[in-house]
Amino acid sequence: MAKKPQDRFDDKNAYAGRAGAHRQPISRRPWWVTTLISVGVTAGLILAALAGVAVLDARNLKPLDISVLGITVTPAPEITGVDPTLLTEEERQQITITVLNGTTSTTLDEDVAAILTTQGWVNISTADAADSTIKISVVVYGPDKNLSLATSVAESLGIAAVKQSDSYPGATVTVLVGKDFVR
Repeated sequence: MAKKPQDRFDDKNAYAGRAGAHRQPISRRPWWVTTLISVGVTAGLILAALAGVAVLDARNLKPLDISVLGITVTPAPEITGVDPTLLTEEERQQITITVLNGTTSTTLDEDVAAILTTQGWVNISTADAADSTIKISVVVYGPDKNLSLATSVAESLGIAAVKQSDSYPGATVTVLVGKDFVR
């Protein structure tokens, strides 16, 4: 029977160092250099992640200057409502609010008008909407100057939707009450 030739790996005592797949030479770099490189790379990745979060965080949105393109982006101004108690009686009389009942409930428009009255609004009229299957309540205003009034009315009623439209020209602000309205 044939014998296989001997090599240096057959005799375990002949080679005490690395053998087989572990024949890579030992690095001459000290252990602390490798540790320092690892710590530096980790710190760099953490700083890059924090910087990315800070840039994308909408709460810290500041004017963005893209000087390469010559564009400056600024956030839209926040729209605040009008407090009716701070207005004079004459100013409150000039603001007309129409509440339209877009549901099958017979008294919902009157209930909403009562809420607005307790908030300080005075010139309020009620009626049924042409459609009694409105699902989402909306506050509608006409000219741009009435946006703050519409926002104030929407906030006082807990209505999220505020829309500009020429569909209701008879009032400064029109509240179209739908099935989602909670008393």
